[in-house]
Amino acid sequence: MKLTLSILITTMNDWIDRVKKELLPQLQNTDEVIISHQITNKNLFPEHQKEISKLHKNIKYIFMSESGLSKNRNNAIKNSNSDICYICDDDLNFISWFEKIIKSEYGKDNYDIITFQAENEIWKKHFNIKEWSHNRFSILKIWSWWITFRRKSILENNIFFDELYWLWTMYEVWEENLFLNECNRKKMKMFHSNNSIVIHPEESSWINFRDWLIIWRVKVWKKLYWFLWWLLSVLYFSIIHYKMYNQNYSFKEFLILSFKGLKDDK
Repeated sequence: MKLTLSILITTMNDWIDRVKKELLPQLQNTDEVIISHQITNKNLFPEHQKEISKLHKNIKYIFMSESGLSKNRNNAIKNSNSDICYICDDDLNFISWFEKIIKSEYGKDNYDIITFQAENEIWKKHFNIKEWSHNRFSILKIWSWWITFRRKSILENNIFFDELYWLWTMYEVWEENLFLNECNRKKMKMFHSNNSIVIHPEESSWINFRDWLIIWRVKVWKKLYWFLWWLLSVLYFSIIHYKMYNQNYSFKEFLILSFKGLKDDK
């Protein structure tokens, strides 16, 4: 059976211009493209389906006014019809043979989820990670633009990006890790391939520590793991990453901020 691939592009406001001019030309041979356009700028108007259809033979454009990256991604998933879906950020570029790589990996086994590598602008992989079967710890290493999944598996298990968890915070971080955690909890077959499929700017937020980033990282651990594990995670992370944050925080300051993330939110 021939697998079909859908690229789920979530974009916001003026970034739709980059999608039309730079992303869509790279996807002319893709089975399906879904664009979920979040419009929060009152001076912007939705695209016309008839006009945007001229840019790709099998494209669906949808728009929404609600805020929230998770909502946008869920909107794209619900509107897709392909066998395999790839979650696409609007600031990346595709490696020319990415479709063959994705379909080939899914053809090897009955995987529900496969995460792939990304490379930076000088063709260096973000992380030199070996292939593995995912578990509750390995999913913390994954960024959204690495994730592909069988749409049928996701829908049958009623798994979507957690909109409620991020509803009361201005920061949407690591929602992909919570998504993968649900997949792992449902015993879905998850695999990481060392093959690269996209070119993406180096992600620096994991190195450029800020107060809110430290606090919310711990909140994710708290949601993913039981008490002892997230307590040990705080101590381990504070020690092992000391050289990354010591110019801005002392070890004590970093620990204090981390433990703020263990507090229950009102």
